Amino acid sequence: MNTLRFWLLTLGFDLWWTLAVWGRESVELLLVVGALLMLFFTPPERRKWVLFACALGIAMDGIWGALSLFSFSDGAGVPLWMMALWLSFSAWWLWFCSHLSLRWPWLMLLGAVSGPLAYYLGMRLDAMQLEASPWQVFSTLALGWACFLPIVSLPVLRKHQTLRSLS
Repeated sequence: MNTLRFWLLTLGFDLWWTLAVWGRESVELLLVVGALLMLFFTPPERRKWVLFACALGIAMDGIWGALSLFSFSDGAGVPLWMMALWLSFSAWWLWFCSHLSLRWPWLMLLGAVSGPLAYYLGMRLDAMQLEASPWQVFSTLALGWACFLPIVSLPVLRKHQTLRSLS
């Protein structure tokens, strides 16, 4: 894949994330249809991992909400727009990760920084409110994302490892 296409698709997901977090319920139908299209265009052998990553992400948000770390502006639980964003992120991440050669420590660091940053930006866009101290919320998010990103990257990491051992 050429570099321009890689960065355009990455920028495209960033714009998709912004639309989801900024628009929330007002663009819910678009987000759900878009997320389902992303899943449809995901290679069949990767779809189960996309669904696993999506389910794990929604579960993390649900647990963090149940622990009263934060709440979404829409009310109780994980809203539909966020579920669609999780499906979109999962499809995009497994594609994105397949074009990188990051090892576990880098994935953990990337997760620990980028996950909480996304939630911080979501908070600034009024998509969620903190229910606990910022230190408690963001340190828990950092720990969760430091585990989440490497786990959902397993199929790509295994494929890269197999290719390295064959060469």
